[in-house]
Amino acid sequence: MKRIFISLLTASTLALSLSVSAFAQSDSVPVPDVRTPDIQVPDVQVPDVQIPAEIAPPPQVAPQPQATLPERPTQQELYEEYLREKNANAAVVTATAPGQERCITIMSSFPSSGALPRYQFFKLSEDLAVDATPEFRAALSELGDGDVHDETPILDVVETIANPVLRQAAPEIVVANMAHIIGFAADCETYLTGQINSLRAADSRLAHDDIVIAEDALYLRQILSESLSRLGGENDVIHGPAVSAYATSLVVSRDAIEFAGFDNDIGDLEALYMTDLDGRLARSNDVINEEMNRETLGDAITLSRDLSNSAIQQEKQRSLQRLIQILGGGR
Repeated sequence: MKRIFISLLTASTLALSLSVSAFAQSDSVPVPDVRTPDIQVPDVQVPDVQIPAEIAPPPQVAPQPQATLPERPTQQELYEEYLREKNANAAVVTATAPGQERCITIMSSFPSSGALPRYQFFKLSEDLAVDATPEFRAALSELGDGDVHDETPILDVVETIANPVLRQAAPEIVVANMAHIIGFAADCETYLTGQINSLRAADSRLAHDDIVIAEDALYLRQILSESLSRLGGENDVIHGPAVSAYATSLVVSRDAIEFAGFDNDIGDLEALYMTDLDGRLARSNDVINEEMNRETLGDAITLSRDLSNSAIQQEKQRSLQRLIQILGGGR
């Protein structure tokens, strides 16, 4: 813009000079040689002029960074956030944790007709809590629906879990009843273990049914896993990993129980074989002893007879010698 202004000013000066020269020539008057002095154009600050949009070039726009959508949190991040919220409410959880009275109330609902059924239900409750991590218990609390009172008999709770109608129509009730037993076994572990050890110390034969009880517990745990699957627990964003891990642990438990049962069967066969072998050996020993006794008796009789015959012969000889001495006049 500054250059345009200077060009216009110079053009005006040249035009004025030409006009003066033409005027002088027309009047034939000598005109002195007038030199146009060098005009010092001051440095004029030309204000910025807004050029119309039709002429102005398009403005140079700096490239803007492309906007990106926020990343979707992963399952691990959601699970960690859930754990942080759970730890933040630790005071509330501690305040509502069951105490000694609740444990005693639930234990009073166990069978009291004898040591065997009481031991079986205590051991069943302990086996049902196997592989029940705190994360899995949180999943049961979230997916289960239904309140189970502490005074509810444990037999009714087990029958509710094994009810085939509820397993199909209301799996959330099955989950709630299973959560009741697992919660009792986890929160009252000290009392439960003490009862089991006391009953086992009173009668060691109660432990012979441990394999059968473990198989029953595994059956109920499989029902729980199927109920959680019907409720979509494996696809849950927060509790899905814990539910899947529990389903995998059932396979490991099944292998362990089958191996223990196989080991017990081998032990029973071995005991049966050893018992039969001991019987056979005992009978063989009896036969051998009888033969040995018979031979010994025969030898003893023969020896006795020989000794008796020898004594009789010697006695006869002595009697004959005495008789000869008597008849011979003592000679």
